[in-house]
Amino acid sequence: MPVSLPQRPARPPARRRVRVPPAVTRGPETLAAAGILDEVRGDLGVLLWRSLRNVSLWTATPEGRRAGLFAGGAADVREAEVRELAVEPELVAPLSVLVRLLENPAGMDLERVVNACRRVAGWAEQRGALATALEYTQAAALAVPESAALAYAVGRLARRRAEYDRAESWYTRAIVQSRRAGDWQSYARAFSGLGNLFVQKGNFPAAARAHRRCLRSARRHCLRELGGDALHDLFVLAFETRDGENPEGYARAALAAYGPGHRKLPRLAYDIAYYWTLEGRFGPALRVVSAILPHMGDMEERMVVWGAIARAAGGMGDARRYRSAAEETWRMAGTETATDAAARALLGVAHGAASLGEWDEAERALQGALGYATERQESKIRLTAEAMLDFVHTRRRTQLAPAAAAEESESLAADLIRALAPLAGESAVLV
Repeated sequence: MPVSLPQRPARPPARRRVRVPPAVTRGPETLAAAGILDEVRGDLGVLLWRSLRNVSLWTATPEGRRAGLFAGGAADVREAEVRELAVEPELVAPLSVLVRLLENPAGMDLERVVNACRRVAGWAEQRGALATALEYTQAAALAVPESAALAYAVGRLARRRAEYDRAESWYTRAIVQSRRAGDWQSYARAFSGLGNLFVQKGNFPAAARAHRRCLRSARRHCLRELGGDALHDLFVLAFETRDGENPEGYARAALAAYGPGHRKLPRLAYDIAYYWTLEGRFGPALRVVSAILPHMGDMEERMVVWGAIARAAGGMGDARRYRSAAEETWRMAGTETATDAAARALLGVAHGAASLGEWDEAERALQGALGYATERQESKIRLTAEAMLDFVHTRRRTQLAPAAAAEESESLAADLIRALAPLAGESAVLV
């Protein structure tokens, strides 16, 4: 007779610890952080590049071996360079900290170094020097490798610079780090950033999955603003992919989540107006983009809005207003720091010109948009510009939507303009 063996109690499944993935820390440049030298010309650029290299060396060196890391007198030489350059007031304090790093590398406080890097990064980003901002933010993140918030910040800047592999690696790090630490705000933000990255690359199914993960986390942890962000992003995906969902349902839900006067309302309003231009609802689109222009403080943000005004004005047949907006868009697109948004803005100019039958101007704007999109690997904008070139070559005027279609959006347009009113005197971020 067989003997039955005693059953062992089932063990709870072991919880696998997810390893923090390695980060991509270099772009395509042959010299590390060479983007700083390209963006910040002259002696100040060299000073910022050297200071970053000092921080990177200090971070990579074990604490017990930092004494004597830099040559004697290096701090005095660097201090004299800062003084002779008469750097901008915002840079004086952070660069002073980095000078002290040369003087006492063994006893330097980590938090002071990280804050100094973040302040230099903030200064650079405000001036459109995104490579410099990225390198200094990354230096801070490498100094505090457990920080999910800093990992997210690196991913965001890398995405803005179209360094997609770099951005994805840092967003993934942020997701793992934030889950370990219970930092649900960084967790949701990282999925949001990852979704926006996939949109830029044209991978809409992956983008939808990432934004839904962001929305679930935001709702679970009562992060109302991030929930609004996710709804906003899902609205964009719904009208971009034409997957049968109601885009304006997401738009209204995002507006309700943000509430009147929220700093992100101009960004939402811009995207809703853009959707309306795709549908031929140029009247409400023109009113909304005109309403958000005063809230755009950054040059690139203003350029995108001017491009949208050109598109909507052309669709309305308002040649005078189109030309004014197109001239302003071209002026901004000609600046060195305009590449982050120039392709989108010039695409708007091209559509406006096509609506008015100004084919040469439409082709010129499309060639400009195509050049920027190709340089930045913006596959969606590149494909759109190429398709639009074929349309322009046939010399067919854009068909306007019937008036009834535009009337359906008037209520939402009025709600958006009312919600924007409390923002008078403030600026918001589109990118």
